[in-house]
Amino acid sequence: MSAFGGMCNAMKSWVPFATAAVMSGLLAACAAPLLAPDDRKNVCHVAVEEKFGSPTFHANVFSGSAGGLAGAGAGALYGLQGGVGAIFTVPLGAVIGAAGGTACAAAGLNHPNADADFEKFLHAADASSLKRALEADLNAPRAECSDAQRDGSATAEPDSIIEIEKIDAGMKCLFGQQEYWIEVRWRTLEAKTRRQLNWTTTRYAQTSLRTVDDWFANPEQAAAEIEGVLATVGRQMAAQLLSGNTMNRSGLRPLETGEVIGH
Repeated sequence: MSAFGGMCNAMKSWVPFATAAVMSGLLAACAAPLLAPDDRKNVCHVAVEEKFGSPTFHANVFSGSAGGLAGAGAGALYGLQGGVGAIFTVPLGAVIGAAGGTACAAAGLNHPNADADFEKFLHAADASSLKRALEADLNAPRAECSDAQRDGSATAEPDSIIEIEKIDAGMKCLFGQQEYWIEVRWRTLEAKTRRQLNWTTTRYAQTSLRTVDDWFANPEQAAAEIEGVLATVGRQMAAQLLSGNTMNRSGLRPLETGEVIGH
């Protein structure tokens, strides 16, 4: 990894999770999501390696007893992002943030076991669904790849490797429809030289068809939905890598069956 990449990873490590949204623009500038034109020929037979062990759950700080205070802090930070003129909006931002944080905290009190249950469902889901979907899409026939290059047999050597370095997940506020997010940190390497071709983080938010109460009342369906979301994220990562467009960050849309697709 480049020195710049190491610096950016270090920067991300000290950013408090509650203020990660404020820092997202700065952190996005650290990523190198696109393949160079000459590197496209090196991404025809891809193997995916899972380096993360298991997905990591992050509790929503707004859902805790200090949700109002966290909301006020986030509102103030949001106001400060607008420059000198926005300083005068900080008190208003803090008030709005506190109100939202208080409502989020109140909803959290109605579901005291939500964090533990979500983490259990997350680990019950087969996270390898992301790997399978990603490999299937990247190894599909493409005009820039010859038949020999995209040989997907078990004995063929891959020309590139995608390393899934980390999968993070967490919930939004616990009212209305169940909402949660998935974040995947990954990079692509040339298989023979281990030269880094790209590295980036893909983030997605999911709104379930079921309410919070219904979602937690059906553990098997919840785990299956998370597994489906992970597979869809894998397909969207493939599209993002091959599109050459940094704006290709599609969201997720649930189907009536509970399956999810990108749009």
